[in-house]
Amino acid sequence: MSPKTIPSLYHDRVRRYGDRIGSYYRDPTTGQWHSQSWSQAYERVRALANGLYSLGVQAGDRVGILSETRVEWVATDLAIVNVGAITVGVYATSTIDQTAYILKHAGVQVVFVEDWTQYTKVKEAAKKAKCVHTIVLIEDGERARSSQAMGWQSLIDQGIAHGQEHPEQYEQGWKAIEPDALAMLVYTSGTTGPPKGVMLTHNNIYRTIEAVADTLPTDNDLGVVFLPLSHSLQRVAGYAGIYTGGTAVFAERLEKIVDHMREFKPTVQASVPRIYEKIHTKIMAQVEESSPAKQKIFQWAMDVGLQWSRLTRAKKRIPLHLQVQRRIADKAVLSKIRAVFGGNIRYMISGAAPISEELLEFFHACGVVILEGYGLTETTAPATVNRLENFKFGTVGQDLPICKTRIAEDGEILVKGDNVFAGYWKDEEATQEAFTDDGWFKTGDVGEKDADGFLRITDRKKEIIITAAGKNVSPANIEKLVRTAPLISQCVVHGDRRKYLVALISLEEEEVFSMADRLGITATGLAELLQHPTIVSEVQLIVDQSNRKLARYETIKYFRVLDNDLTVEDDLLTPTLKLKRRNIRARYEHLINEMYEGKRKLRQVPVD
Repeated sequence: MSPKTIPSLYHDRVRRYGDRIGSYYRDPTTGQWHSQSWSQAYERVRALANGLYSLGVQAGDRVGILSETRVEWVATDLAIVNVGAITVGVYATSTIDQTAYILKHAGVQVVFVEDWTQYTKVKEAAKKAKCVHTIVLIEDGERARSSQAMGWQSLIDQGIAHGQEHPEQYEQGWKAIEPDALAMLVYTSGTTGPPKGVMLTHNNIYRTIEAVADTLPTDNDLGVVFLPLSHSLQRVAGYAGIYTGGTAVFAERLEKIVDHMREFKPTVQASVPRIYEKIHTKIMAQVEESSPAKQKIFQWAMDVGLQWSRLTRAKKRIPLHLQVQRRIADKAVLSKIRAVFGGNIRYMISGAAPISEELLEFFHACGVVILEGYGLTETTAPATVNRLENFKFGTVGQDLPICKTRIAEDGEILVKGDNVFAGYWKDEEATQEAFTDDGWFKTGDVGEKDADGFLRITDRKKEIIITAAGKNVSPANIEKLVRTAPLISQCVVHGDRRKYLVALISLEEEEVFSMADRLGITATGLAELLQHPTIVSEVQLIVDQSNRKLARYETIKYFRVLDNDLTVEDDLLTPTLKLKRRNIRARYEHLINEMYEGKRKLRQVPVD
């Protein structure tokens, strides 16, 4: 195929796979699952592309999508890039002001929205942006007729008619696209300020998915799609699925992921650490509720699995007696844990945030390999990844074949290669600041490499805490340690230019209620339970245990248990569940100040 662009790849795969099922999705109206072949999807994509032509969209124009992850998101994106236009994804959780900023900054003229709720938001945002001339409503087509929106099906019908009138436009359009043309603007989540539009070209995407396919074994795999498609990780994973001919199951909603995995039995699955943490928490909660005898069997099976895991990773021989024990442990316990993911997993991928080594070991002991990778939106998602035949827990793997990483004198990770972005949209100053004089992209992350080229992330450069005593502290490492306890949902460490560290801690709601039942704690509701002395004491024990593994200057001196968990909706987490530290500090500044003013409460007993 030449040139190497997303449209050329897509049309080649449609010809190759034709009537093979490419995706499953659930009808939101009837609740029934539907399958869609590659050929059926193509007909929709072509009609949508011609519909965009009928609206006046041309190569280089920006078209927005504001929707949760669903099959129509992918169809719209493919239609946009086949026209030669540029997809601008907007997170469904974005506020009116955030949406308006992106629409205006990108100069979006046409925007697709999921439903009536999103339409009303985008309608207000469009008034502020003053560049949008058409809003296309994916659902609620009937309501679109009585509004200023255009219905999804109406655009498809209009596209079919346009294609009949201009039969050559679609073919000529996608074939004219060059590899250096922009395919998408991905706006960063804005953890440290207004989002910047990362410009990714067809060449960036194509070369990246080509390298991923060469690095990780694939064979007609199936995966559940649930991460935000506005984020580069899920988008690139989707394009990789096109490259390899994979099948996508579009999750109904986040809470249904495990149900979908059990039903469709994925073979390769991409996710973020928070999902693995939640699944682990549920597994451990079920164990705690089981009989003492079953708990002993579980612990024995896990011990056997961990022995097997460590010998396997060290590439050492498995003794015969351990092989026998593992077969018994697998039948009794380990296979049941694999069944949570459907039972057919060949490997899973973790990205977007750090994952604890203990979690990786736990699942590997059960026979589930989670390969951690690393990258940023600016590197078209992955820059490094662990290989199935060569991985090290606690690292993010080795460089992809298309790029190189190196460590600067101050410890910052630098990247150079075909996956590195073309720059920030309308921001030449930020683009220049993002690169070294000799052309290496500055990631802002701090890390180290071992003798085998495995990269380890040690911190975020701008998030390193420097205490009043001049000690450099990695908050992420401390938070990850505390978060390994099933009771803990989130931990946010503070202490920059302070004498000691403090933490804001939120708890897992299910674990809190479960603990209350076991211990006979009575309370009028969740808020009262979260501040109950017994619950807070349990948190204190977790903090104490974590502190014992840390240097004295890294220990958490005081903490507060929050009355609510941190959420995307509250603008305290990014859509990929990373901490928005600045927003969290602003929201809970009064609690942070209390901990430094020496006000004593049970949950802030100082740790020696």
